[in-house]
Amino acid sequence: MWILYVSIGLIVIAIGMLAVSLMKTVKTTRPIVNEMNHTVASIQSSMDKISSEATQLQETQGEIQGDIEYKKTAINHMVQEAKRTPEIMKEFVKNMKK
Repeated sequence: MWILYVSIGLIVIAIGMLAVSLMKTVKTTRPIVNEMNHTVASIQSSMDKISSEATQLQETQGEIQGDIEYKKTAINHMVQEAKRTPEIMKEFVKNMKK
């Protein structure tokens, strides 16, 4: 019968030691977990900022492409008009001779 009491006592002591060990582990890991959470929050903030800047960059790229298309059209129009200049000059000279 005394073996039963000793066994129960050992189990109680083991559970107590387990609880103490768990408390020490929690106390040790809590600052590490808090630091990791802070780091993750900082990284998330940086990712949000990068995403915002990427969106702004895409908008600027679209504006630049639109501006390039506008200027390309204007230059093409100018070149076409310059190509017509000899014909216009010939007609002008022809009309002046009349």
